[in-house]
Amino acid sequence: MSPVKCSVDGCNRKLQPTLKADPRDRDTWFYRECESCFKPVCEEHSSGIEGRIICDRCRREDEAKQPPEKLIDLGFRQPTE
Repeated sequence: MSPVKCSVDGCNRKLQPTLKADPRDRDTWFYRECESCFKPVCEEHSSGIEGRIICDRCRREDEAKQPPEKLIDLGFRQPTE
């Protein structure tokens, strides 16, 4: 079985398993993964957002989808002459 690697932004860092259910069976090993795209991700290319692990790629895509914040009109305008 090939080693599990991070797939974000060309990173090829080999990941260490977070849990080995059966140490002799590599198919039962669990690795850190993004909870949005379910791809393996290293700690450097992920962050915890609202209790979820999100990779940098998904975070950037989510930020791009967000509408820009609207400014509040406070009514302090100069009268036009």
